[in-house]
Parts: sequence; structure tokens; C-alpha cells
Amino acid sequence: MFAVYSCKSDKYHFEGKVTISGVLGDKITEQEEKIKPAKQDGMPWEMSGRALCHAVIEKHKIPARAESCKVLADVTFGRDDALILEIDHIWGFSYSDWTPIMLRLRPRFKGKRPKGKSTPVADFQARSLRDGIVHEFLYLKCGHTKGTCTWGRVGYTNAALLWTDALTHLLRQIGFERR
Repeated sequence: MFAVYSCKSDKYHFEGKVTISGVLGDKITEQEEKIKPAKQDGMPWEMSGRALCHAVIEKHKIPARAESCKVLADVTFGRDDALILEIDHIWGFSYSDWTPIMLRLRPRFKGKRPKGKSTPVADFQARSLRDGIVHEFLYLKCGHTKGTCTWGRVGYTNAALLWTDALTHLLRQIGFERR
């Protein structure tokens, strides 16, 4: 589950559940209009967490100041325990009809849900969690020429199957080079 949280002095407050796939679809369209890739070509693009937050707040009409908000992923939504990660950056590599993406995430909260499973953690103080960054690969069922901006099927092959050009591009973003 994705959500917008306002943040002040490391105190986070839940503003609302959101989807990000439509915003990413808008980004793909914007990039396609600039680059105009051939149908068979892959198209790299990226989006900062700050830009994502501004676009999500605008698209979902969330009445919060974008400067103080962040988009977070509750990766254990539906369970009693909560692991909430901030979306720091997104990289994509759009083909004509699908897009593998890589998210750089920063841990912000790990603990029990105060109101039980399938409820968002409404307020929390960011804790000092294990230092580091988490990366996740996902894919959208849209590309630079067609598709609907929805996520790949959960529970089947929900991880991105990456061709060499997409994998090379995405891994370079975090400092890995192909050997």
C-alpha cells in the first residue's frame, strides 16, 4: 500500500492512501513526448521521491503541503507488523508495452500496527532503523506506446523479468557495472 505522510521533525502523520502507477504513467508519457523513441527501443527515465510526492498530492488532491510530505510504501500492509519505507527515487526502463522499474527505499518505521492488520499506521516517530537502503524491482503493464498503467500480477510473476539493457541501466543507477 502506498500512502502520503506529512513529516515534521521526524514525526510522520498519515494523510491518505494513494496509487502511484498513474503518476508513473504520466511520467512515461512526458518522457516519450521529449525523446520520441522508436517502438522497438527501450526508454530510460527517472523520478525523485520529491517529484513523485508533488505529482501524487496534485493528482489525488491531498490537502497537505507538498514540501512537508513524503510517499511511503507500507510493504507489510495486511499483517500485524508494519514495515514502512520512504520512496527516495524511482528509475524506469520503458519498452513499448511494459516498464520494469527500480525503487530506492529508506526504512522509516518497523513495529506493531496500533489498530491491527489492514490499518495504516496513522502516526509514528521515525526510528533509527538498520542503516542502509532497500531496492525493489516492480513492473508496470504500460510502456512508451501502449498499455494500462497497472502493476504486474501479484502472486504470479510479480517480480520484473529484466532484459540485459534494462538490468544494465537500472543497476548502473546504484553503482554496479556489468562485467
